[in-house]
Amino acid sequence: MRALHILAVVLLVLLLIGQIRVGCRAEFNSEGFFLWARLGKIRIKILPMKPKEEKPQKPPKPPKTKKEKKEKLPATLPEKVGGALEYARALLPVALEAAEGLWRGFAIDTLELELTAGSSDPADAAMLYGNANAALGALWIPLTRAFHVKDGTARVKLDFDAPGITVYALASFSLKLGRVVWVGLRAGVKALIGALAARRRLKLKRQQRKAA
Repeated sequence: MRALHILAVVLLVLLLIGQIRVGCRAEFNSEGFFLWARLGKIRIKILPMKPKEEKPQKPPKPPKTKKEKKEKLPATLPEKVGGALEYARALLPVALEAAEGLWRGFAIDTLELELTAGSSDPADAAMLYGNANAALGALWIPLTRAFHVKDGTARVKLDFDAPGITVYALASFSLKLGRVVWVGLRAGVKALIGALAARRRLKLKRQQRKAA
């Protein structure tokens, strides 16, 4: 009975962990483009990256001798191409199925698009405001049709001090961790089975060529 309770707790913990959403958050504003990786409520900044410290340059390696340049002869081109195609036929359907599985769980949690139109001339500002509204509609409608947007806002602001049209965008994408793990495990097993089958077929073809 105790073992069943422990198993139930473990399953409940795994279920709760699987509900955690992973993804990224992207923001574009007047200062540039920013990107964060996301794990639940935790965010890790990816862009802009901190400048790396310059490492001292290593001295150039001496040129290789003729003896060192001699390497094992590569496999013939037909064998290489045939092997690559065989593995591609086996693994490409698995990759497409995995991509489709991830896509079904993909969601845009937050999407914000804001265009600011401005000019010191009221007539120019009004014209820019109309153009900004048309541009925002052309962007917003295809995005909301293509993706499942949970919380989305789109607006156009008028600012007589703004230099023309400026853009602000914020998007947060996520998937459930459980779906990522499940799709990854399923695709991994199928890919392994397909790769082993392709390897057996290639081995059989080589044996048949040798026997011919």
